[in-house]
Amino acid sequence: MNLASKHYVAGIVWCILFGIFYVVIDGQLEPKIGVAENGAASIEIPRSRNGHFYVAGAINGQAVTFMVDTGASTVAIGTAMAERLNLPRGRPTTLQTANGLAQAEETQARELSLGSIVVRDVRVMVMANLGTEALLGQNVLRHLEVVQTADTMQLKAKPQ
Repeated sequence: MNLASKHYVAGIVWCILFGIFYVVIDGQLEPKIGVAENGAASIEIPRSRNGHFYVAGAINGQAVTFMVDTGASTVAIGTAMAERLNLPRGRPTTLQTANGLAQAEETQARELSLGSIVVRDVRVMVMANLGTEALLGQNVLRHLEVVQTADTMQLKAKPQ
């Protein structure tokens, strides 16, 4: 085997090793999403590496992944998600966000569910620059008991 062939093989080996390293690290950075067990009245959510808590849910029966945002007043979604969920166009409004003023449309969802936890007639803010994340705000969280420890968050319906 000549020197050029050895360099070629070494380059391929390094590319494979970097590829494996990338796949492993990328998998660690993916958000950990809390999912309600069948019929469970509570959801345990592990903290993701980015420090946030994500939970699987639905708006009007269609799957949505929410980032729990205890600082948000209302549920907020992006324009593309609102279209996918067939939410009606809403009333234009201006919101005060952590990043300053933002334009939004205020609309309504028939129901928002997190496993067996269901909240009806939920106000939803549709924001053009929000992207693919849905924020789970206080207008839903106030219906839940929220317990947070260092690495987990537990959501459960308040007794009625």
